[in-house]
Formats: sequence, C-alpha cells, structure tokens
Amino acid sequence: MILLVSGLVPYASAAQLDAAILSEKDFVEPSFQFLRVIYIEYPNDGEISESLRNTKQTLSFVADHSTPGTDELVKQINQNLKTISSSAVVTDVKIQYQAILQGNEHSAVIEYKVQLIPTITNHILEKSFEKSTVDANWRGISLDVPIILQTEYGSFDVNNPKSALNVMMPEISEKLNGVTILELPLIDASGIMTLPLHKWHSLFDNTAIMSDAIEYNYAGKNVITHYSMGECSIEVGMCNDREWIQEIELDKKYVVKIIESSDDATISFEGYVDTIRVNGNEVFQTNLKSLVIQKPDTDEFPATVMYGMAGIAAIGAVVMFVISDRKLKKDKDEGQTGVDPAHLKSYETSSSAGSYKTNRGESYLIPNHKSKMPL
Repeated sequence: MILLVSGLVPYASAAQLDAAILSEKDFVEPSFQFLRVIYIEYPNDGEISESLRNTKQTLSFVADHSTPGTDELVKQINQNLKTISSSAVVTDVKIQYQAILQGNEHSAVIEYKVQLIPTITNHILEKSFEKSTVDANWRGISLDVPIILQTEYGSFDVNNPKSALNVMMPEISEKLNGVTILELPLIDASGIMTLPLHKWHSLFDNTAIMSDAIEYNYAGKNVITHYSMGECSIEVGMCNDREWIQEIELDKKYVVKIIESSDDATISFEGYVDTIRVNGNEVFQTNLKSLVIQKPDTDEFPATVMYGMAGIAAIGAVVMFVISDRKLKKDKDEGQTGVDPAHLKSYETSSSAGSYKTNRGESYLIPNHKSKMPL
C-alpha cells in the first residue's frame, strides 16, 4: 500500500458560529456548526468504485444530556476552555449529527454536518448596571480527542469522520485504513479565535429598540451590535477553500480529498460593544445606552479617527459643491466664456489620397503680439 499526502493536515475543519448574548440572561447557547466534504475518487474504477457507485446513505442522530457520553463531552469542552484561557464554563450540550454518502460515476462524496450547542455560563467577567465585560475566548472551542456517544448506531465517535463510514460502508472503511485525513477531528473552531477581534466587522442596529423585537427574544429597549468574521477584505485576506489530498494504492490508485470553506462567525450583543485586552486576553466591553470608546489594543488605526476623517472629507465635498455652484451661476450671467473664436486661425491638416479626401483641420490662437516662432 502506497500513501501520498499533500496539504497542511493539522487544521481541517470549517466552523460556523452564531451566538446572541442578551443582557438579561446569565447564560448563552451558541451554535457551532462543523462542515466537511470528503471525496473518494476512483478514476480507474476498481473494487472500491464497484461498492460505492450509485450508493446513497444517510446517517443522522440527535444527542442531549440524556445521551450516554455527553457528560464526558462537557468535561472535555471545559478542559479545552481552560487551555485557551477562557473563564466560561459549559453546563450542558446538544449535538445534531448528519452524514450523507452519495456514490457517483467517478467518485463518492460524504458530506458532514455536526451542530454543537453548548450551554455556557461564567462568560461575564464583570457587570454593573449598564456595563459588562464579556469573555471572548470561548469562541475557539476545539477538541482533538475521541468523543464517544451511545447512539442508535452503537458507540459512535462524533469527532472522527471515519465513524460514519464504519457504519455505512464498513468494508470500504477497512480498506481505507491508513488514510489519515479521514480521521481529522471535526470539532475545531480554533480558526475563529485565530483572527483578532479588532479585525472583525462591527455594526450596531437600532431596529431592536422597536417593540416588535420582543418576539425575537430581544428586550426591545437596546440597540443590537453584531460582530462578524468571514468576509474577504484586504486586511483579512482572501477567502480560499482549504484542500487536503491523500492517495492510496490498492488494486487501483484511489484519491481521498477534503474540501473546507473558510470559517465564519457572528456574535450579537444587546447594547454598544467594543473590544479590549485584559491580562493579555481579548474581551468584549458592552454598554446598553452609550458608545464604548477604548484605546485600540493593537496597532490598528482607531475607528473614531477614521470616522472623523470621513466626516471632514464629507464637509470638504459640501464646501466644494457650494463654491462650484456659485461659480457656475456667475459664469451663466456673464455669457460665453473661454477663447473668442475671432482670435483663432484654422489650417488644413489632411491631403487627398487618390479619389478620397477627408476634411480635417486644426486651429491655433493668434497672439496679441507677433510671435518669434514661425507659424
């Protein structure tokens, strides 16, 4: 058996985070989704192609606090939170797991979607009447250990993609032993923590002040600030899919490929929000009624200065518009402006070519005093 590997193997999970931190709640239930697509290519046919071609299977289940093994999952997450210097504590967790296998003519595709919803407490570091300091490191939850749950499929490792293949196509899974990229952990949001918060996009929305916002679990009293990442920009860089490839020689040559999109996240808060560092860790600072203004915790250009420069530019544009408008009205009253045609003299610049002649010419200004240059 021959294996060839390309790509950077250590990090392979595309994570999506969606969370809302509300002022009247002392816990948060963020949604982490881990998405992955694995291709098993058989361009030269072979035994694996005969088993996978035209096959379609779906594996799915839901796990919560009543599922054996979730207590150990909570313990592993809390150990990870301590490792990444987060004060947050997870008290409960829910999981929705789905894997879909589709066998095509020249390749089989396995699509994974794992949704992890932890109940997080102790994320509020400090709180007063209208202000709070919120831990931000919990956004980078990642696990590199087996997470065994007792499901309808038996003991199942939700963190190992190969577990689904073991259930759906055990004979194929056995033949692909040694293909290491098939076992890269699924639960990995470390990429969301890698991007500093000052590079996230921030936008506040005052529509939540409306009374109708109550039906969406907002108090209807405060603005909402959204912090998001995942958009491409010059500062953040290009959004490129990640790819890992591993080849294996059995009866034929097969190629296993992983495709991951870029991570993205959105965290919403009640009130105005800014980010600072406390003891070297990034945190959110919120204020329900007024803007939070802090000195930048990095060498980034302050947003307040940028907004101020934009305001000055806008004022300058208005002044230029007023001056231009007055000049236009003045010129209109004075009649025609520019060079009087009486001071111009024309001359021919084209000559005939056969029976075809183009009438072209130019003109020059007749000086008041005789020029020393020949005309």
